[in-house]
Amino acid sequence: MASVQSVLVFGASRGIGLGLVQQALVTHQTATIFATARDPTRAVSLVTLSEKSNGRVKIIVADAVDPKSIEHVAEDIKKTNSALDLVIYNSGVSNGFGNLLDVGIQGLKDNFDVNVFGAYYAAVAFVPLLLKSTYTKKSLVLLSSTFGSLALSTQILAAHEKIQGATGYDATALYNISKTALNQLGVQLDHVLRPQGVLVLLVHPGIVSTDMNPFGGISPEESASGILKVVESFPSAPGKNFVGYDGQVLPW
Repeated sequence: MASVQSVLVFGASRGIGLGLVQQALVTHQTATIFATARDPTRAVSLVTLSEKSNGRVKIIVADAVDPKSIEHVAEDIKKTNSALDLVIYNSGVSNGFGNLLDVGIQGLKDNFDVNVFGAYYAAVAFVPLLLKSTYTKKSLVLLSSTFGSLALSTQILAAHEKIQGATGYDATALYNISKTALNQLGVQLDHVLRPQGVLVLLVHPGIVSTDMNPFGGISPEESASGILKVVESFPSAPGKNFVGYDGQVLPW
C-alpha cells in the first residue's frame, strides 16, 4: 500500500486541527500537510509549526462558510499536487448555548453554516482531488460528535444536565442538531463515494479540552493521534463508519 503523500486539514489554526497537523507530520513522515486557517496572523502556533517543518506544512487562508474561499483552497493545492490522499474537515462551532426555545435561531444557523454547509462545500471542492489519489485508504474524514447521536441523546442530556446544573434541556442542543445533520450528510456522501474507492468516516474526537470546550478530558494531541490511527486501521463498512477516536463504532 502506497504511503500517504498529501493531507489536508481544514480548520487547523488551533485545538484538534492543530493537533492533527502535528500528528500528521509524525505519522506520515514524507507527506505534505495543507493546513487552512481563517486568519493566519492569529494562528501563531500553526505558523511556528509551519516554519519548523522544512516546507512540509503549507498554510492556506480559508473560510468554512464561504464556498468561493474553499474553491480557492482546491485551486491552490492543484498548483503543486494533482491529488489528495486524506481530507479532514475539522472546522466547527458551537453557538446558541442554552435552552433551545430561548436562545433564538441565529445559533442554529451559525452551527449549520460551519458544521454542515462548510463540510458539504469541502466535499464538493476536494473530492475530485481524492478521486485521483492512488492511496488504498483515501478518505474524507468529517469531525462529528456523539452529541449528534440520536441513540445516545438521553444519556447525553443527563450528562449535560449534571454539568450545567439545570434540568429539562440540553444546553448544546443547537450544536447537537447540526452534528446529527452532518452524520446524515456523511452517510449520503459515503453512498456516492464508496463505490468510487473513497471512504467517508465520521469521527467523534472525544471530549477534548479546547478553547471551545473547557470541560474536555483528553488533550488535542491524544485525540488527533487516535483519529489518524482510526483512519489508517479501521476496516470501515457501510453503516459502521461513525466511530470514536479510539476506534469504537458508535450508534447513530
